Amino acid sequence: MQLVRGSLGKYLRIAEISLTNRVVYLADHFTSSMFLILILFIFSQLWKTVLGGGQIAGLNATGMLWYMVFTEVITLSTPATHRTVSNDVKSGDLAYKLSRPYSYILYYLAVHCGEFLVRLLTNLLVGAAFAYLTMGSLAVEWDKLGWMILGLALAVAINFLMNFSLALLAFWLEDNRPFFWIFNKLVFIFGGLFVPVEAYPAGLRFISYLLPLRYGVSAPARLIVNFEYGFLWQMLGGQIVWALLLSLLVSALFRKGVRQVHVHGG
Repeated sequence: MQLVRGSLGKYLRIAEISLTNRVVYLADHFTSSMFLILILFIFSQLWKTVLGGGQIAGLNATGMLWYMVFTEVITLSTPATHRTVSNDVKSGDLAYKLSRPYSYILYYLAVHCGEFLVRLLTNLLVGAAFAYLTMGSLAVEWDKLGWMILGLALAVAINFLMNFSLALLAFWLEDNRPFFWIFNKLVFIFGGLFVPVEAYPAGLRFISYLLPLRYGVSAPARLIVNFEYGFLWQMLGGQIVWALLLSLLVSALFRKGVRQVHVHGG
């Protein structure tokens, strides 16, 4: 038990260092968050014009703007950890990091979480302030906050694992950037970045429910804006399944990639 606590403490310390390093650049984060205001302003005008007093997937114009606040905050707060991993593989730094007394994957997960938290707070402050001033407040069920945080935490893990698995393609491909470009475009559609996937036609909605993208963006945002226990259980079930599957995929890709490096004398 003491060994488990020691191992967990090590990664918590790494996350704390990552968070502290990002706090130093807090002013830069707030400056970059200004881009979020432009996006929200455009869509706030769109939802006012298109919806009027109507709804999309049970959300009125105010609900849609707050939904976009959370989807954009999740997306914009996700660090580009995959770029560092890709550079480690391509530059050969991976060989040095593998000799250190920690799991390479868990190390970057801890770094990812520390940086995400800082970005989340700055983007959420800016986005929530804009939404409140332009469309009014969001009625949050604070007694359900624990479930919302759990859904967000699983979303962070899923987004990390998806990006990490693509970054590991650097073991076999010299340039894996096109995969990230395609991935980002898929997030727009199947992740429900702008519109909840529940508003999609049946066929497109079915595909979105099968893919992990929705569970990393749309589902946690929708839960915060419109909490329902039925939706919560469906979301958590999908998130847990995809977190396990993606963990197995990342582990398999990493082991095979490292083996290949060793075989080739890397």
